[in-house]
Amino acid sequence: MSGPHGAPDLSDRSGDSVAGASYQPADGDYRLLVEAAPHLMWIAGPDGAIQYGNPGWYEYTGLPADANLGQRWISLVHPDDADRVSTGWQEASRAGTVHELTYRLRRADGQFRWHHCRSLAVRDADGRITKWMGTATDVDDQKGLEGSLQRAERKDAETLTLLEALQSAAPVGLGFVDREFRLIHANATLLGANDMVSTISGASLKQQLGRPVAELVPAIWPQLETAYRRVLDTGEAVLNMEVTGSLPAEPERVHSWLTSFYPARVGTEIIGIGVVVVDVTERMESAVFRSVVMENMAEGLCTVDDAGRLTSMNRAASRMLGWQEDELRGREMHGILHVQAADGAPLRASECLLREAQLEGRPLTVSDQVFVRKDGSTFPVSYSSAPLRVGARVAGSVIVFRDITELRERQRREIELRHGQKLQELGRLSAGLAHEINTPIQFVGDNTRFLAEVYQEMLELLLVYREFMDPSSGSIPWDERVKRVAEAERKADIDYLASEVPSAVEQSLEGVGRVASLVRAMKSFSYKDANDRSYADVNDALTTTLTVASNALKDIADVTLDLGEIPRVLCSLGDLNQVFLNLLVNAADALQDKGERGEIRVSTRAEGGVVMITIADNGSGIPEDLHELIFEPFFTTKEVGKGTGQGLALARAVVVDGHGGTIDVHSVPGEGTEFILRLPVDGRRLTSP
Repeated sequence: MSGPHGAPDLSDRSGDSVAGASYQPADGDYRLLVEAAPHLMWIAGPDGAIQYGNPGWYEYTGLPADANLGQRWISLVHPDDADRVSTGWQEASRAGTVHELTYRLRRADGQFRWHHCRSLAVRDADGRITKWMGTATDVDDQKGLEGSLQRAERKDAETLTLLEALQSAAPVGLGFVDREFRLIHANATLLGANDMVSTISGASLKQQLGRPVAELVPAIWPQLETAYRRVLDTGEAVLNMEVTGSLPAEPERVHSWLTSFYPARVGTEIIGIGVVVVDVTERMESAVFRSVVMENMAEGLCTVDDAGRLTSMNRAASRMLGWQEDELRGREMHGILHVQAADGAPLRASECLLREAQLEGRPLTVSDQVFVRKDGSTFPVSYSSAPLRVGARVAGSVIVFRDITELRERQRREIELRHGQKLQELGRLSAGLAHEINTPIQFVGDNTRFLAEVYQEMLELLLVYREFMDPSSGSIPWDERVKRVAEAERKADIDYLASEVPSAVEQSLEGVGRVASLVRAMKSFSYKDANDRSYADVNDALTTTLTVASNALKDIADVTLDLGEIPRVLCSLGDLNQVFLNLLVNAADALQDKGERGEIRVSTRAEGGVVMITIADNGSGIPEDLHELIFEPFFTTKEVGKGTGQGLALARAVVVDGHGGTIDVHSVPGEGTEFILRLPVDGRRLTSP
């Protein structure tokens, strides 16, 4: 039977039968049950003060059997649980409800163990709480197991979350295929818009999962099936297998995937296949491209390690050097190929710029060096090197070189051509130059003949003076001496000679100086210089060229010079002389075509590290549509037989290619033309005008 609110009434022992039972326990039976129960059991007053505990209670707490804790039983509760337990007891007492909590109780040895505690209120006939009856069941082992399970579940959840995050972020495709070759799982990369499966199959995520791989990627299934079956049959992984196929969107492009397949096991049973897919299409295309470029490029290409030992070389390098790659691989390259300087002197490793740049991890470009072939012969090269870096470490270098034998020969021919053009221009100007030289030579000759005649007259006068100064002439009367001296002075015309001889001498010296100036200008202009450049005065070069061309210009134009203060320029002066002459002759021709005397203006000025030379005329001008064509070889606007079309082409080659400068033209038909040349002072190529 039960008391009010369903609580058991221990005073009711009438022995009435209970449905389904034929026996009613006696008081002793209840006591035996309480004492034998594997739980801690107690009875407390209405205020919660403990009045009775079963043997298990006293045995667990270690208290004497007659101990009555009263309200102090809360001291057995773990301090971290005490407030929660007190609050719950108070609420249950106030509401008269069941007090049920799980908390820790101190054992006799001082250890706290988790117990599930439940207390029921016992009421009298009026419904008042007369006592509480409670039990405490040790659930510490269960609690520990639950904690372990929770920790395991949390760890599994964290691991699963991490794996899912890694799979989602992985740049490779990851998937799982079961033993029936159905796609069961795949990450976002494998199922993305650019992956192998969806791109080939065109299926959505839901449509792909659970379907046989043969249906998803029928074009490449024959390649995959063999690998899948090998994994299932042998239990061994298939690694780095290349799979190729075409996509519907790009039927003419062959795609490549690098795939690996792993057995997925549960215990000893293989339940499926783990799939790893990497799209290597662009990498394979790049590798093929690099291979084609390296093997077909005209320049030799070598790679060396950080000790200067060969690791690879292309076909062009092998052809130029006479070595096969396997003959040199692993050998130190300086002692084999780079042992001689451009001038033929031995080149020690300590003097090798290439090795120095490699050790310092910096790029290098050298325009003139010598490599040695396998047969011991040498050839000129230009080369560049760049460091190969692995992270922050320089692991080696890439060296690209080319045989410049033909370039050297072409440069030699160009020098010959330029020298020939100089002589051709001198030939064209020869008549004027002959006139320029003949004029001063003529009046030098006339003055020399005049001075020769004067010398004879002065000699005769001197002899008269000498005769009368001789002591042996004392017998000649003084009047006779004066008469004869006066006659000799009249014949010599002393006053005339005093005024004319200095002028004749001065004119002769000027004539000689003019001839010497012309000869120096012709010598400087026609000098066949080499490729070696040196710092030179561009103003002097312009003055020299104007001297050579003066006779061709003086009847056509007035030349205005405005030469500023400019630094010396690193250049090939003979080539620049040719350019200046070509531009001056072109200006003269443009003025001659106009039919009236004009003006040629030559100016120089410095702009930072650049010297600017301007040669302008007010001649006939050049149409705008021809501004680019005039620099092409053999293009000319002059009549047949008057121009070769090489002058401006040579000018661009010398200024732009030879000196790293620029040449621009500004011209308006009927108004004139202006050529602007910019030369870098230090010889380094200009990046902008």
